[in-house]
Amino acid sequence: MKPLGAGEQSALSIVLPSQFILAFIEVLFAQAGGYFEREGLRVSIEEGRGSAMALQQVVAGNALVARIGAVDHIKASALPIGKDLVAFGTVQQASPWFVVSGRDKPIRSPRDMQDKTIGIQSVGGTTETMLDIMLVDQGIDRRSVRRVVVGNSPAGVELIGQGRIDAYFVTTSVAVALRLTGQPVHAWNTDEVAPTPGFCYTAKRDAVERNGPVIRSFITAVRTALSDLIDGKVAVADALKALERFDIAEARNHDLAAAIYAENIKLLTIDGRDTLLRNVPRRWQSAYDLMASSGMVPRGLAPSDLYTNQFVDAA
Repeated sequence: MKPLGAGEQSALSIVLPSQFILAFIEVLFAQAGGYFEREGLRVSIEEGRGSAMALQQVVAGNALVARIGAVDHIKASALPIGKDLVAFGTVQQASPWFVVSGRDKPIRSPRDMQDKTIGIQSVGGTTETMLDIMLVDQGIDRRSVRRVVVGNSPAGVELIGQGRIDAYFVTTSVAVALRLTGQPVHAWNTDEVAPTPGFCYTAKRDAVERNGPVIRSFITAVRTALSDLIDGKVAVADALKALERFDIAEARNHDLAAAIYAENIKLLTIDGRDTLLRNVPRRWQSAYDLMASSGMVPRGLAPSDLYTNQFVDAA
């Protein structure tokens, strides 16, 4: 990367694992609020179709950064390309995934999933990985659970009512929407069974080395934006107003958007303010141990080799 001249900006591309939702507030608000621009960055944000696709974009060199599930990053470490990847920040310190079932026939734990049909977000994606982790941890044969792809929306409740699925995975946003609308559902967070980091920023190691100043500016911008949101320097209404440029479907209902916003902000610092964007060793170790026990990754790896906190420390 050549040195920048006066007034020039560095370009950074990031691909998300799905269409724009409020869970991506740290990137979207940093863009809408001008935080990236103030750090001298020109950021391109692309919508994706699952963590696997987002990761492929990074591996192929089509994007510098992927915002993917931490478990997907760990899973990739078992592949040949794994040694070339590094996570340089954890966005959500706890899992944002909930398992939703009908209140009359609740799926209260992975043990209740045997011989049932469970809705996942994508084949081979974060939710299927979380499903397998939990099943193995609870001693349930993965093959005994049928999987179907179900959209991340409240509409999945209708599939439960029709008997087509017994439960499905949803994000925090959908769990909040179901609660506020009084849907007759039972919901629990996967962290109750399998503690893992939520989402992380992943890039190729050589790309991080070549673009160190850009990565540092990116982390600085995101951290500043989040600090302003967490500390209330930017009001909820003003933050949601700034995000209107992205036309986020779940943000069109103000009361719902405010509730979803609050829940997503909590996930950022659930382990304390000092963990903001940091890769927390305890959580990464927990996720790795669960995945190694399920045979998804080989034993004997050091989870600390999969991430770096150098840019969070420098921000």
